[in-house]
Amino acid sequence: MDQYNGLTRFYAIDPTDGGVQRSRLANLPAGISQDEGFNDPRLRAAFIAYTTHVVKNYKPDYLAIGVEINMLYERTPRQFEAFVSLYNEAYDAAKHNNSRTKVFPTFQLEDLEGNFDAIHPPHWEVIDRFRGKMDVLAISTYPFLSGVRSAAEIRPDYYSQLKQRWDGEILISETGYASAPVEGYVSVGTEEDQQAYLARLLQDSNSLGFSMVVWFAALDPSFASGGGSAVFKDIGLRRSDGANKLAWATWEEWARRPLKK
Repeated sequence: MDQYNGLTRFYAIDPTDGGVQRSRLANLPAGISQDEGFNDPRLRAAFIAYTTHVVKNYKPDYLAIGVEINMLYERTPRQFEAFVSLYNEAYDAAKHNNSRTKVFPTFQLEDLEGNFDAIHPPHWEVIDRFRGKMDVLAISTYPFLSGVRSAAEIRPDYYSQLKQRWDGEILISETGYASAPVEGYVSVGTEEDQQAYLARLLQDSNSLGFSMVVWFAALDPSFASGGGSAVFKDIGLRRSDGANKLAWATWEEWARRPLKK
């Protein structure tokens, strides 16, 4: 790990399937059913052991245990309840092995608001299930999937509202914005609009004191050619051949700012 000295290390343990909106566990071994899932003692023991392995060997500064976990709450409540108890055990194991590692789940902002595909009332109370064993509020956000036509339509308090939900450290754990139209969504999808979103997000994150912004993919991802992942095929800041999009210059400009000591 010496090659990463001076960098902030962010590691995510992601047990659910993003391809089906986090409604089931991903890559379960033979003998463990989806119905049993997080309730299976073997899975729980392996999950704790893996968490311990990650903390001991990778020494992350930030450790996400569970990704966009509120989507599981909406779609598979029984598994969510089992995950909460497992998360509490994993949190304790992580902190026991390295008290400096910041541990947390991540939440999907558009789904918290009830605007992501399966429309429902806002469920901000999901965050409360982790208070006391959550060191950071980490948010993924993809506003182009929530009914906005352009970055200009994103309301002024879209990210500042997070400060009302959490008085500690906040970070954007995952985000992206399409530079081309997405089938089934109203987003205009242009490079100019992608650049406008990135500029808005970085400006808001800076003024609100967010500690980090993670863009989902530097290049248009090759895996996003079909199925549920196709909505991400044009979210890179560069094309799949490495050619820069307009937003790349904005990203580089912000990345070159002097680091605060």
